[in-house]
Amino acid sequence: MTNAELALETITSADLSPTEHLILKHFIESAVDPETAAQYLLSRTRDTADSVENPLGNFKRQWRQLASKLMVLDRIPQHVQDLAFERDGRDFAFRVHPTHVPGSNVEPAYVIPPSMIMDLDPAKDGSLLNILDAFLTSSRVNYLHTLLENETQDDATSLRNVLLLPPSIHNAFRAGHVDISLRSVRPTDWSSAWQDEYLDRCGYEMWKQYPEEPTGLFLGDHTPFRNTLQPFDLSTSNVKGLPLPSNFLIDVHCRFATALHLFSIEDKVNRGWARPSIGLPLFGPVSHAFRSLWLCLPQWLRVSCYNLLAKIGRTLYPLEVNVWSQRLPFGLYMKKCIRAPKNEPNVLKLIEERTTIPAPRLVDTWENENEGVTHILMTRLPGVPIGDVRHLMSYQERDRFADDVRACVEQLRKIPNSAPYLICDSLGGQIADHRLPGNKGGPFKTEDDFNNYLTSHLGEAFSEFVERKNLPVRKHTRFLFTHSDLHHSNLLVENGQLSGIVDWESAGFRPEYREFTKAMYGTTGPGIMRDIWWRAFGRQYESELEVEQQLWYSTPFGV
Repeated sequence: MTNAELALETITSADLSPTEHLILKHFIESAVDPETAAQYLLSRTRDTADSVENPLGNFKRQWRQLASKLMVLDRIPQHVQDLAFERDGRDFAFRVHPTHVPGSNVEPAYVIPPSMIMDLDPAKDGSLLNILDAFLTSSRVNYLHTLLENETQDDATSLRNVLLLPPSIHNAFRAGHVDISLRSVRPTDWSSAWQDEYLDRCGYEMWKQYPEEPTGLFLGDHTPFRNTLQPFDLSTSNVKGLPLPSNFLIDVHCRFATALHLFSIEDKVNRGWARPSIGLPLFGPVSHAFRSLWLCLPQWLRVSCYNLLAKIGRTLYPLEVNVWSQRLPFGLYMKKCIRAPKNEPNVLKLIEERTTIPAPRLVDTWENENEGVTHILMTRLPGVPIGDVRHLMSYQERDRFADDVRACVEQLRKIPNSAPYLICDSLGGQIADHRLPGNKGGPFKTEDDFNNYLTSHLGEAFSEFVERKNLPVRKHTRFLFTHSDLHHSNLLVENGQLSGIVDWESAGFRPEYREFTKAMYGTTGPGIMRDIWWRAFGRQYESELEVEQQLWYSTPFGV
């Protein structure tokens, strides 16, 4: 076992939070030489009689102290600022096309604040220097010293440590929420950066760190930076007098950026969950009686009220409006039922009548005469999608979430099927499912009919597909009621706990494994959601998952 493997195993086995595990693993995995970094970290754990958590915690605090030195806003001498504007132009737009736009807003920014090295005192900061050597290697630290110390004597060297960045991006770059790399080169392959050549042109990529992608970022021409990646180019007509930023320094920042971002996530976790939302629910404990009275009113009057609430909702909640649904006042949501206009309303009734699952409560349904589309009005559930906060959840919260989802699935499976079909929606009709050809199909009387439909657009029977792929196949005897789309955007979390399950249009009767394999869709490799699903469903459907994964590769979108 290599030092890196042993260090990662030591970190994994330590009783730490998920974010602490990521921070410490990042130190090993993003180091210039993971073996050197691992050897140093292991020495910290061996030189003490304490449990491994104590030396790892002490190391983490010093690692943060070192990384935070990149956040300092050192003052750039005015004449160096002028050189940066001369090199890149005051109208630099921070994009590929067009590269320059009149009225652009950019400012000079250090790639690495010189104080990071200059303020380190070997007498009192010996541990920080040792960490820096382990992370970057001694030869690169010496080169970093040379570049930053020579800045005070040579303007060209100082200019190699300066970028022009839009102010909002400068702040995010300083905090590690965005990083910049050479185009098509990531930190695992920076041999070209170590050569640190003087180039007359270079392509770059700016990346938003994930999760907790920064918002409110604008490019030089004031357009929003919405994508995860933003390419841009820099060029110079004088490679020695007006050199481009040092690729080596950009590499150093890129390696530290993830650590800074993870430390900010750790701070957010330590602040705890936001206070539970307090809404003004129109349908509370007396909802059933109120709904009965409300539905006695003429439909045209009810719909007029809903349209008025929709106008108010677009103003109050502009970020919660999309093509399909819209948040309304009084704890309500309005949705267009395009794919399953009859199924979803019926499912919501079944859930309310037969389970205690936290799902929206159906209030009303109607058809828009102009669009010919069925609308439903339902109650809004508290919480946010787990996809937005899963990284903030503790291991205990993730386990409880998985257990709560399993309990909900067990309740769903008790809903009986009175239709003459094994595989159908809640009313015995065709099922809506984005993993089916054409996004819908059925109903199906047998599992063979269903399986053959899964591969019908490939021009072969399901049996031929699995034989060609040499896949295991099992016949199933249980066809149970499922949500059929437990995507992370449909599972809500509040205060670290499951608070709701939404989007029930695909619900219906399926082979028992289907809830699991659909939930696993897109979760390749290790990850939080994959671990949650393994805990919720166990390992009983591994062979079905193997078949389903081959279908993902053959037909990734079910069409």
